Amino acid sequence: MNDQQVTIIDSKYCQKCAACRTQVCCDTLFELQQWYSSKDGHALKTCKKCRDMKASKQQGDASKRTSFDLDGCYETHEEFVDAVSSFMELHDNHVFDAFDQSLRMKATLTSTFLIDNEISVEACTQNADHDLQKRAAILLRNNLFDCTGYFFHVRRVNVKSDGQSTFTLSCSRSSETKIERDPSQIQRYTVSKDVFDCQGELRITMSKAYESVTIVYEHKCHMETQKFHMTDEVRNYIKSQKRLTPRQIYQNLVQMANESEFEKTDLHTITRQQLLVAEHDGFELIEGLQEPGVSLAFTTPCFSNQDKYDRAKMTEVFVDSTFGTNKHGCELYCVLTEYDLVSLPLSYLLLDTRGLSEDGKRGLRLTQWFTALRNAGLKPNFVHTDKDFAGCTIISY
Repeated sequence: MNDQQVTIIDSKYCQKCAACRTQVCCDTLFELQQWYSSKDGHALKTCKKCRDMKASKQQGDASKRTSFDLDGCYETHEEFVDAVSSFMELHDNHVFDAFDQSLRMKATLTSTFLIDNEISVEACTQNADHDLQKRAAILLRNNLFDCTGYFFHVRRVNVKSDGQSTFTLSCSRSSETKIERDPSQIQRYTVSKDVFDCQGELRITMSKAYESVTIVYEHKCHMETQKFHMTDEVRNYIKSQKRLTPRQIYQNLVQMANESEFEKTDLHTITRQQLLVAEHDGFELIEGLQEPGVSLAFTTPCFSNQDKYDRAKMTEVFVDSTFGTNKHGCELYCVLTEYDLVSLPLSYLLLDTRGLSEDGKRGLRLTQWFTALRNAGLKPNFVHTDKDFAGCTIISY
């Protein structure tokens, strides 16, 4: 130990660590020497705590997995959402166990991938528009929120000279999230949330050289984050009340939610669509799939009018689904058939399972939908679908 680096503060021997830059103070000089000495007695400039942390990190890096539980390349938004949703339903039970390994996913989005109706991967990677890239990263974060049930906060952005931008996000429920203020000094207006040592991290990399976006997800499962999706009405209200404090805006929105005038706006669920379907002749709601805010299934006149359309001719049907086509974020499924060389829609299913925590929430309702159609007389010989094996299993029932 270099005696010139040792100072005496309040009758204690102190030395500043060269790594963490903190003063280590001990009652005796011998104790301080133990902090700044190697196992063989050589004097060091870094404290024992920093050396132990470095050794632990190196050991962790050596045992860190390099493989991914899900690794895929996707050209369409539908393929991406479908793959991630199916994977999470099979592998994430939303029960935290500190000894479990983190789930690791890697998704590569090609240049033709449409993140939004107006935003493509090609536009994000080839244009040095940071605002556009940030908007795209937020949209992808929201997509993963819908699929996984976990919300991530943007922590840092790294932009390289070659045009590559990397957005690093951490789980909102992670115990490793840095606290910028003393929690005891924060006055909360909502219930405090449980935190977990989930080691949740999300990295979204936009590469100009490869014209692609790479998403790397690493996270230990725990309870879902409560879903929240801001509607245009709420967003416009917040923009028009910028002079109010966040607390006042929040309280006003809570009060407005209980008013009848607020319920007349386009804020809530698909209950209104249920009423509209019921008002039209030939459209029939499917029993059991009319959960407010969750599911709405109905058949069209092409299916219900048996005098005009012979179901015996419906030997070949097609199942397709779309995502992100409406502002509510509902999934839209459709069953079509070819009838006298004309494609006819037979049934539709609107589905939003983001607010549910039950197992198999999507597969259960899809099975119920297909079963209802079969019981109503739809028994095709062939079913065409671009779904994964889980979807094919549901259809085979």
